[in-house]
Amino acid sequence: MAALRLEQRGGSPVEMVHTQTSYLLQIYAGYFLMLALLGLFVVDAAIFSAFKVNYVFIFEFDTRHVLDWKQLAEMPSYFWFLLGFTMWCNFGSFGTASGMYIYWPVILVGVSLLLLCCPPPLFYPRSRGWFLFSNWRLLLAGVFPVEFRDFFLGDMYCSQTYALGNVELFFCLYAKHWNNAPQCNSSHSHLLGFMQTLPGIVRLLQCVRRYYDTRLWTHGVNGGKYTCTIMQYVALSVWRIYGGDHLMAFFIAAASVNSIYCIFWDLEYDWSMPLNPRAKPYPLLRSTLAYRKRIWWYYAAIIIDPILRCNWIFYIIFRGDIQHSSIVSFLIAFSEVIRRGVWVLFRVENEHCANVGRSRAMRDPELPYELDNQPTVPSVANYAAGIAQQSDGTMEDPLVLSAQHSRASGRDVEQGTPATASLRRRQGGVAEPEGAQDSPVYRALQRVGTTFLTAHAQDYERKRKGSDGGSKKDAEGDEDGEDEDSDSDS
Repeated sequence: MAALRLEQRGGSPVEMVHTQTSYLLQIYAGYFLMLALLGLFVVDAAIFSAFKVNYVFIFEFDTRHVLDWKQLAEMPSYFWFLLGFTMWCNFGSFGTASGMYIYWPVILVGVSLLLLCCPPPLFYPRSRGWFLFSNWRLLLAGVFPVEFRDFFLGDMYCSQTYALGNVELFFCLYAKHWNNAPQCNSSHSHLLGFMQTLPGIVRLLQCVRRYYDTRLWTHGVNGGKYTCTIMQYVALSVWRIYGGDHLMAFFIAAASVNSIYCIFWDLEYDWSMPLNPRAKPYPLLRSTLAYRKRIWWYYAAIIIDPILRCNWIFYIIFRGDIQHSSIVSFLIAFSEVIRRGVWVLFRVENEHCANVGRSRAMRDPELPYELDNQPTVPSVANYAAGIAQQSDGTMEDPLVLSAQHSRASGRDVEQGTPATASLRRRQGGVAEPEGAQDSPVYRALQRVGTTFLTAHAQDYERKRKGSDGGSKKDAEGDEDGEDEDSDSDS
């Protein structure tokens, strides 16, 4: 109807308006996906609060100014309203009757940047400052020491390749004054393909910096994962531009390797799932879990993550359109946003469980004076041993192992009860079949799970100045980060 009205008023032909509308919707779709991911993070934050997952400690938010999930939900709400109002103006009678039809996205982006960057103390300025500074650290990946928030934000952008591609589309369309708009799409633009590889490049640089600072082998392996991610988007861009079965085969090979790599890393490292069917008390899961009242969440995530990691298959199914249908590309990008929302839920939970296992979040603090029998602090090895079984077929939580040997505190500080009263020994249930622990498959699964769990427990570990194994650069980086956090919030 909008196109017909413009044609009756002597405006652009119906075909031109149809093309313009298609690209306008793509720009709005990229904006929508960013808000969808932010909304999912708000939902995750609400779940963290409900299950006492200390995400404030993990992200090192300033506790004096941190926002709870309800306050955090205000930010996407404002932008949701702005998006809806702009689209209503753009495609309503007012927008189609004026010469502003193709310029409403400029207003949307301009107002959004103004709200995000405005210096007046309105609209949670400390939170906006924290977010902008985090993006600045991300832009200079490899220069700053990598903190949890840096890699986390980088992974968020890895799920926003559709929106980042729209950045090139946005500037290309307006630079060409919307003349010959198809020249700006994915079947002609090399820059669009580069923008989609940019998050992977940033994460690769972060992995290199992390390996330089810590010398942990896991960062080298993680860098290989992002190299595969870069190759997948390079192959997709080249196939879209030049076509050909040989380039399609190259894309299938690159995407397959990347999917297998990422699925393994998500489950074994980011979530620390041993995937051992003989694990106790829950098969395939680690022993320390934060969502114990929702065990089925873990099994659902183990199924959903690999499926959504293979969403690129739809590019092959709909290969008849080498540019790929805008709807198909949007749905693939939307499924990746959903997968990332699920990933966040268990990635932060896993970090919380690692903190608990290393006594970074315990009810019983260490006493300020020495006793004859020093308390045994759970080490990284003890935490990793949480996935191992004892000879009698039972499981011991790492906190239980430390509490049984500790005499530093005789009571629970919060409840006023003995410390061991709040620490329960988890029974493994049915005993292992005789000889099961001697199985090569069982030993291999146990060894892989222990290796990755130990490596994860060592990751992002704060080291004090002058401590053994802590580099001077790490200490300086931590001091700088703390100074920045003191002036910001979540």
